[in-house]
Amino acid sequence: MVDYATTFSRPAVTAEDAPSFVTHLADYAVSLTDAGKEQVRSTVPQEHHAVFDELYRIKDTLQDIRDQVELRSQVKRNLMKLRANDLAREMYNTEKAGDVAKVVRENLLDAADVDEIQVEYLVASMLAKDSLAWLYGDPGCYKSFVALDIAASVASGVGVGFAEAPTKQGPALYVAAEGSAGMSKRKRAWEAKAGKSLSGRLTFLTMAIRITEEPFLKELIAACKDIRPALVVIDTQSRVTPGLEENGSVMSTYVDAINALRMETGACILTVHHTTKGTDVLRGHGSLYGAADTVLYLAKTGAGSGRRYAKLSVKKQKDDRDDLFWNMGLCSQHFCARPEGSEHDPTQCSSLVPVSAEWSEVLTAQAAAIDRVLLIVRQLEPMQSITTAKIMDLTDLPESTARGALKTCCDQGELEKTGRGKTTAYVRPAASIDDHSASFHQHP
Repeated sequence: MVDYATTFSRPAVTAEDAPSFVTHLADYAVSLTDAGKEQVRSTVPQEHHAVFDELYRIKDTLQDIRDQVELRSQVKRNLMKLRANDLAREMYNTEKAGDVAKVVRENLLDAADVDEIQVEYLVASMLAKDSLAWLYGDPGCYKSFVALDIAASVASGVGVGFAEAPTKQGPALYVAAEGSAGMSKRKRAWEAKAGKSLSGRLTFLTMAIRITEEPFLKELIAACKDIRPALVVIDTQSRVTPGLEENGSVMSTYVDAINALRMETGACILTVHHTTKGTDVLRGHGSLYGAADTVLYLAKTGAGSGRRYAKLSVKKQKDDRDDLFWNMGLCSQHFCARPEGSEHDPTQCSSLVPVSAEWSEVLTAQAAAIDRVLLIVRQLEPMQSITTAKIMDLTDLPESTARGALKTCCDQGELEKTGRGKTTAYVRPAASIDDHSASFHQHP
């Protein structure tokens, strides 16, 4: 470095009198560590040390102020994102205390402030933070398998496999109100498939908690304060609302309960529920659908080659696309230490795990199902009838797949549908000239 001692010999008394090089070195030293600062100071002539130290102190203070201003700016931006949720929770608490007017005023946001409020997803395009959601479908359509898969994926921070959707990691609480016996196998199968342990990440509540009753709701909220879940799964709605008329306005008490849970936790509350029988409509009072931010419908789509298939469709998405769907396969996952095929009961150490599936796989399974049903249909005598239950028994197909195959047979003129509801049957029409069954029964 330059020997400044030979260049500047007049001692500096004030910062204004200091040579410019001392100011520049002080500026540079502010960006260094203490050791770096001392190294720079050693290059300054001794008569300028006092001025260098004073300049360094001033500039270091100014840098601290700039850092504090930037920090406050960042904090403000983050606080704006949380303001809506904070205000909503305060409104809930204040409303309980009766001071509604104050909350209303605090919820008045300028248009610029609204821009800071963004939807944050736990599962991309599927489930948002701080929301109410329903996952519903017919009995036996793998709802609990899918709900557990979503909860486990969020809890461990991995993508939801069947949807190839990234997640925002956070603890999860699974209310297994229908019992925990089967949940153990499903959990262990998921861990084996994902190669991750859910210990310390996913908590199970193994009781049918009566969530609409104040003491139970209060204790559930208290437990959530310890767990701090990002996702709460309630499986199923009917088991936690015993005695309530599902089609009556009393179901608003369930909405109030889970909304209170949402506001206290900021979590997504995902309720597992059923369809109205014979339809694809969410069962129960319209207040459920109206309160939902997200509604997901799950239905079986086929079975074949050792795999079952289902489709998860978005029926309602308040802040995103509502035309999305995901095809999935459900494969059997072995999880015990013994190899498959060894002498032990495989049903006790395997369970279904949802995985992604292509349309081609689903269509192949559906075509195979139709062929199996068609083979049975063409062996019927003219005017002989058959039911959906009989087809399911003969083919081991799920009900939705069997119904779909029978409908295809009707469309092709192989069968005619008679009756309604429980009396529905399918009749083989009288033989005609081009009836496939004529050649089927002929022998050379």
